Amino acid sequence: MFFESFKDGEGCKSYIVACEETCSAAIIDPALGLVDRYIGQIAMHGLRVRYIVDTHTHADHFSGAQALKAEFHAPIVMHRFSPSPYVDLHVEDGHTLPLGELRMRIFHVPGHTRDSMAVHIGDRVFTGDTLLIGGTGRSDLPSGDADQLYDSCSASCWRCPTKRWCSPRTTTRAASIRRSATSARTTHGCRRPCGPSSSS
Repeated sequence: MFFESFKDGEGCKSYIVACEETCSAAIIDPALGLVDRYIGQIAMHGLRVRYIVDTHTHADHFSGAQALKAEFHAPIVMHRFSPSPYVDLHVEDGHTLPLGELRMRIFHVPGHTRDSMAVHIGDRVFTGDTLLIGGTGRSDLPSGDADQLYDSCSASCWRCPTKRWCSPRTTTRAASIRRSATSARTTHGCRRPCGPSSSS
């Protein structure tokens, strides 16, 4: 599986994931300021963009999804609860999308926002702002809910049967959830060996 990560000036991470056999690619949580870099990397590696994925509605920064759609003519994918009028493909918990020989499995993980989702591809789970390195996303933005965020971090993200690397969207903790829990339980949920990797 082809994998490349990017980080903007605010510490927000985004990713290109692709099937090496077919060159089919997805761009996950693209930042508007990095659009030219994505385009360059796609061209350099001879990839074909099949999906542009926003894991949730970004209330505090700008998505590059529309600019990338104009460039690659690939659909913008978000959860069905997304209020965005620019979404081409709405998905729900349990849906799978083909990415060449790979499969993209969708988890609904509300709490940071109502439309938050995680995406499981190969040996990685892309957690958006639900799970960060060292913490969780904030729940005080529009449609956020601390109890739902706790439940998502404790169970929903970790329904994978084997070891997975987590690829969050933000590298630092934005806010803590307002519910009594130890840091280990909040971050690792069911305690499977799939916690966030600082190398992601």
